[in-house]
Amino acid sequence: MSPGLPHPPIWGFGIRVNQFLRLLARRHEVTLLTYQEPEEEEKVAAVADLGVTVHTVPRPKSTEAGKRKAQLASIASTVSYQRRSLHSAAMQAKLDELTAQARFDVIQIESSQLGGFDFNSRAVLVVDEHNIEYELLYRMYQTERAAVRRLYNWLEFVKFRREETTTWRNVSGCVMTSSRELTIVNGIAPETPTIVGPNAVDVEFFRPSGEPPRRQALVMTGLMSYRPNVDGALYFVRDIFPKLLATRPDLTFYIVGAGATDELKQLAGPNVIVTDTVPDVRPYVHEAAVFVVPLRMGGGTRLKVLEGLAMAKPVVSTSVGCEGIDVAHGEHLLIADDPETFAQEILRILADESLMDRLGRAGRTLVETRYRWEAVVDRLEEFYWRLLQRPGAAGGSLTTARASTEP
Repeated sequence: MSPGLPHPPIWGFGIRVNQFLRLLARRHEVTLLTYQEPEEEEKVAAVADLGVTVHTVPRPKSTEAGKRKAQLASIASTVSYQRRSLHSAAMQAKLDELTAQARFDVIQIESSQLGGFDFNSRAVLVVDEHNIEYELLYRMYQTERAAVRRLYNWLEFVKFRREETTTWRNVSGCVMTSSRELTIVNGIAPETPTIVGPNAVDVEFFRPSGEPPRRQALVMTGLMSYRPNVDGALYFVRDIFPKLLATRPDLTFYIVGAGATDELKQLAGPNVIVTDTVPDVRPYVHEAAVFVVPLRMGGGTRLKVLEGLAMAKPVVSTSVGCEGIDVAHGEHLLIADDPETFAQEILRILADESLMDRLGRAGRTLVETRYRWEAVVDRLEEFYWRLLQRPGAAGGSLTTARASTEP
């Protein structure tokens, strides 16, 4: 069950769900239930082409002003905006209809924002947590400067922490993206079976180009309407990039990804390129000398880091940016948590071709051995089987599975 269609798979959440659907459909009957916005028929067809049965519930397009109004209205509610924005009577009715028509062995919801629905109790219910969302909200509260945003994020944190931890206690199993997050869930919901299903990468699609990079180019990728990415790009341009330009005025920073906000577009200038949506991020990454991940808020694990490593790019990241990925500073990438150090690490790579090559090779090797989607889905299937064998579990065969997703 999903908040939105995972197509095109150009942002972290969509990539994960798209890969789960594609690989699970090789051996199982898979149904996706999700919201559909107007004019998304081609997206529905693309997901169906993965071998998936797709059922949708209409979700009218909302304006930015309408979203802000709904967020303000949610302040007075005991239910978080995270839940309110994804819950509807139409979706509940469709869920009831599908579970009445067919017996699903496993129902998987992509993130606990969808945990407010009434699910068929006969099915094994699994939540795939892309982040610990309340942790992300708390980090946003800590990082935001505007008083209104800080208050809003604090209230959302308090409300959604209650909702998210309740979901962990009530589901049949939790899939987390890192061992760090697994430990948190085990401490709060010790009776709930858990597994680490890390984010991964298509190592055949994201691979080194073999061509030398342009030494003047730096790149950051991601969904550029996602607040942690927006904050990271602003942080880099305002606090880190000026330190680099003081030494290397020839540098160009590329902000590559769909949904660039007006705030980001205003950063564009002679040394900053904001691409917005591009058909393929790989040419920009291939060209870049350094792949940067200047995130100060977020949760789960960042697929962008794995993509950069898979393409044998030297990566400079904050600790938050590479959190949950089994990387070591100085071996697979460089980690820096303040503007001065971040800038110095980039300059160190630009001045040392052997360091650039060594980091690139080590990152590629790590991804090839540890972070393939096929291995992750194999573990996920084993987890389903274990849950189905537990006393009182639904089903007993694994012929159908339903997946879900987050924007």
